[in-house]
Amino acid sequence: MKHVRQSERTSRPEQPVEVQMATDAQIDQGRGAFRNAVNASPPLATGTAPPFSEASVVRPSHGHDADVASLKQPFEKAFRANPRHPATNVDLPFNAEEMSSAVVLDAIPLPVFFKNRDGIHLGCNRAFESFSGRSKGDIIGKTVFDLVPAPIAETYAALDEALFANGGVQQYEAKATTENGGVVDLLLSKTAITDIAGNRIGLVGAMLDITERKRAEHDLKEALEFAEGIIAAIPDVLFEVNADGRYLQVWARNQEILAQRKEVLLGKLVRDVLPPDQADIAMLALEEADETGASYGRCVRIALPNGESRWFELSVARRPSSNHSTVTFLVLSRDITERKHAEGTTIEARARLLSVLQTIPDMVWLKDVTGKYLLCNHAFEELVGKAEAEIVGKTDYDLFTPELAQFFRDKDEEAMQAGRILINEERFTAHEDGRSTLLETRKVPVFTGGKLMGILGVARDITELDTSRKKIHQMAFYDSLTGLPNRTLFNERLREMIGDAASAGQRAGVMLIDMDHFKAINDTMGHPVGDELLRQVATRMKKGVRASDTVARLGGDEFAVLLPNVQDNDDLAQIASRMLAAFGERFMLSDREIFVSCSIGISVFPNDGDAPDDLVKYADSAMYLAKRSGRGNFRFYSKDLTIGAEKRLALESDLRLALKHEQLELHYQPKVLLDNGKVIGSEALLRWHHPKMGMIPPGEFIGVAEETGLIIDLGRWVLHEACCTAAVMNADGLPPHKIAINLSPKQFQCPRLSQTVADVLQETGCRAEWIEVEITESLLLHNCEGVSTTLSQLHASGISIAIDDFGTGYSSLSYLANFPIDTLKIDRSFINRSDKRSRELVKAILSIARCLGQNVVAEGVETVDQEKFLAESGCAVAQGFYYSKPIPKSELLAANAVLEFSRGDSHLTPMPAEEGVALMRLPPASVGTRTA
Repeated sequence: MKHVRQSERTSRPEQPVEVQMATDAQIDQGRGAFRNAVNASPPLATGTAPPFSEASVVRPSHGHDADVASLKQPFEKAFRANPRHPATNVDLPFNAEEMSSAVVLDAIPLPVFFKNRDGIHLGCNRAFESFSGRSKGDIIGKTVFDLVPAPIAETYAALDEALFANGGVQQYEAKATTENGGVVDLLLSKTAITDIAGNRIGLVGAMLDITERKRAEHDLKEALEFAEGIIAAIPDVLFEVNADGRYLQVWARNQEILAQRKEVLLGKLVRDVLPPDQADIAMLALEEADETGASYGRCVRIALPNGESRWFELSVARRPSSNHSTVTFLVLSRDITERKHAEGTTIEARARLLSVLQTIPDMVWLKDVTGKYLLCNHAFEELVGKAEAEIVGKTDYDLFTPELAQFFRDKDEEAMQAGRILINEERFTAHEDGRSTLLETRKVPVFTGGKLMGILGVARDITELDTSRKKIHQMAFYDSLTGLPNRTLFNERLREMIGDAASAGQRAGVMLIDMDHFKAINDTMGHPVGDELLRQVATRMKKGVRASDTVARLGGDEFAVLLPNVQDNDDLAQIASRMLAAFGERFMLSDREIFVSCSIGISVFPNDGDAPDDLVKYADSAMYLAKRSGRGNFRFYSKDLTIGAEKRLALESDLRLALKHEQLELHYQPKVLLDNGKVIGSEALLRWHHPKMGMIPPGEFIGVAEETGLIIDLGRWVLHEACCTAAVMNADGLPPHKIAINLSPKQFQCPRLSQTVADVLQETGCRAEWIEVEITESLLLHNCEGVSTTLSQLHASGISIAIDDFGTGYSSLSYLANFPIDTLKIDRSFINRSDKRSRELVKAILSIARCLGQNVVAEGVETVDQEKFLAESGCAVAQGFYYSKPIPKSELLAANAVLEFSRGDSHLTPMPAEEGVALMRLPPASVGTRTA
């Protein structure tokens, strides 16, 4: 058939017109029959061109048409030079210009071919060779019937004839099998080539691989169909808007819930459609989505065209786009009108129910199954001491102690598991006034549709009914935190132990244990952590004793151990050592390692006493001795402890009387300028003239005053006396004389210290600049906010601040930067030593003070050499026995009066001359140890 078709095409020019007309009619008739047969048949197998009618395969294609049309230009000259060749064998006329055209064709990446009017291939480019898997020699001179199966060739030949008949550009899609067996989608574009006379003498075609485009179109179509299916399935409305709130697209299954018809909405702004207040809400959602990527939960109320008003919840997301310059948002608008109505109905019903509940004197509350409070009445609010807003959403663990909360939870679960009402008694202690209330509680499981939803509680105060049972409840002998016997049970067992030991002639021991620095743990890590530490301590202590021993918690961080039937003190020492060893191991608290020590005091029956209270008191004295001895150890009681304790107690009592009976006195040690000997101030030092014991040094009674709290009253007295002296010393235009006053760290624990100082200054008429406050480095060690605030307040009032004994405590340069320090007092220990290292340290302190603009006072100067070294090192002020011992106020005022008088009578001017209070230096024989 192929040869017949080729013969028909090649012999037509020599046939008469009548024969040609008859032949054309036959060809057209056969071609039409072929097309009908092909179109009626099923699709061809993969790798063959599909059956196309001319209508289905000839498609206009913008852009590619022009490319194909331009391809024919290089060939028209060749076709015109040899328009039609009558023979089957084709001679290819190529010259230099045509060879250049061939080179251009080979450079084109698309497969390109061209044929003459008879369908014979005259040429192709390399891309076509590569695609077809044939060489150019195998293609040129062949027709499509020579290259592909006949059915496919007939289709292509018919399309070529249509192109020759109609002209223009012809496009159609086809599938083809590549050389490696793969199937590709092609877009074929062909255009006719004409001679000078305009006769169509051939065609040129190009093929474009559109496999990926077809696949992308298929995927896109599936995605669009899927998205459209989702939009059609959901009852919500979906909008696309830009950042200005302009509607770009609207998808809605139900058009009736739109504020306006879709075609009206498009292009409008949200503010043009919604009321201003609702539009503001919608725009806020867009702004939030623009910042965070999404916005949820905002609700707007929209008036619909039918006059109905409905609520919609907006979910907004910024739409992903490769075009970062254009930002749009997808807004899902969900109709929540019914939910709003239900919420309103629920709120209304709840309000009615609560109005009834508020009138009930009994306590009523409702919890969900997890224990969270849902509602309560006023009576329950009064019981808990919190408003309903502070209770709802919380659990018992948020409102009560852990033990009480757990008890409540257990009872709740018991009622829910039983599925019926349970009645029990619960004791509740109010936090505000500590009032304990006994409640008779009814707990009722709440079911909805057969499902457990929560627990309803109703409680009634039956405290008055419980009066007869108070004694029983007072017999609670165990500590709730640690599970150890409490003080009540301890005292009872102590009496039993002493009675048993006396009857059996045995020895017994009483051990008091106090944790060291427990308050610091509570303050820094919190009381829950402190409670956990106490629990762990209790567990270790129980493991460290015998089965017959009793470990009790007396309160706070104080524990006690009863040790019956001990042979000697070695038994007690071994148990105490085990206790200390147990404390030596780390405690894990809140994922942190904590190390805590303890101090232990031991008393022995009957050696130390036979009365329960005495044994406890003696063990307590021994325990405090252990603390004073460095903590982390144990001590046995001895009678010397009682004597010492009695002495301290007597000293405390006498000290209280000393304030009333004016047994206290201030002495003053002058401060001298080294360059000229002028006295510029003095330090106030406390003295106690005891009527029986004589002069008592401060070291013996200041500690007692601090322990007993007397330091507050004592400190105020010292402050008042020193300010009175400063007011006299600086009166009537006398040279400035600053009085230094030592303040105890205990005084800084008083929050009104700065106000007390201000009151004293006002009472005495003393000016702030006449006073200097001396503090120790230990005060700055803790650097608590209260100390820093008080120092700043004192400094702001005009009082200067000095650090006493600088360099001997917890020295830190950060003190000098963080606190308002005016003066550093170099400790006497550095002055009295003449070794090089001590003197270099003095120089370093002086250098630091100069850089920070601070004054320096050298304490304890006793020799000429010391004065000379300090002067040469740049120290400006000193005090010590080399200049004067501390002297009473009367002597200080007398010296000041002499100097004042001497200004008018030069023959009485003492050393040194000119301004300033001058005190005669003591002779070397009188130089001694400084008495502070």
